[in-house]
Amino acid sequence: MIDQLQECIDNYGPAPRRFSMWDRLTYQRVPKPEWLLAYPSDRLTIIFDHVNEVFRNGKVVWGHILQANALIFQDGDDNCPGELVYSLDDPSKVSYVHLAKVAYTLHTLKGTIPDDPDLARIAAYLTDERVRVYGLPVPRSVSPTTRCQISTTFFVRKHLPERRLCSPLLPIVVNPQKPFVAMPLPEKYWPDELIEWWLE
Repeated sequence: MIDQLQECIDNYGPAPRRFSMWDRLTYQRVPKPEWLLAYPSDRLTIIFDHVNEVFRNGKVVWGHILQANALIFQDGDDNCPGELVYSLDDPSKVSYVHLAKVAYTLHTLKGTIPDDPDLARIAAYLTDERVRVYGLPVPRSVSPTTRCQISTTFFVRKHLPERRLCSPLLPIVVNPQKPFVAMPLPEKYWPDELIEWWLE
C-alpha cells in the first residue's frame, strides 16, 4: 500500500501544480450543492472557497473515512459531505492500519459524552453531523505516536472509482496549512492496482 500511495504522489506531481484550463473548468470543478444555498452560515462553504488551492498546493496522504452520508456509498448523482482522519507526517511512516484504528476509536465516541474535554468535543461534533472541522487534532490519548487530524470533506462522485465510496481508505489531498481542507484525490491520478483493490 505504501508503494501505491507513492504512485499517487508521483502521478499528481509536486506543488504548486498547473492544470489545463479544460481540467480546471470540467474535471476538477467542484460545484456547491444546491441545498447549501439555504444554509449560508454552514462552514462547508470553506471547502468551495479553497478547493482550487487544495488541488494546486495540497499534500497527498492516506485518508480514512470517519463518517459520511450513506447516499455516497450507493449509486446516484448527489455529491455528499463527510469526515476524514489523516496525518500530514511523512506518508511512508504513517500506517493505514493505524488510521483505521484511529477512525474506529473516534467513531465509537458518537452519541456519547466522554469526561475528557478533547474527546467530548469530537463526540459532540460527530453526533451533531452539521458541525464542520478543518484540521481538528486527534487527541494523543487516541493516537499517541502519530499526529493525526480530522477534516470535513466533500465527496465528488466524478472523482471516485465507480462514482461512489467502496472502501473507507483512499488517497486524499490536504492543504498543509490553515484551513486544512481535505479532498479525495481525483481517480485519474490513482494507479490501476489501487483502483482494483479499492473496488474489491
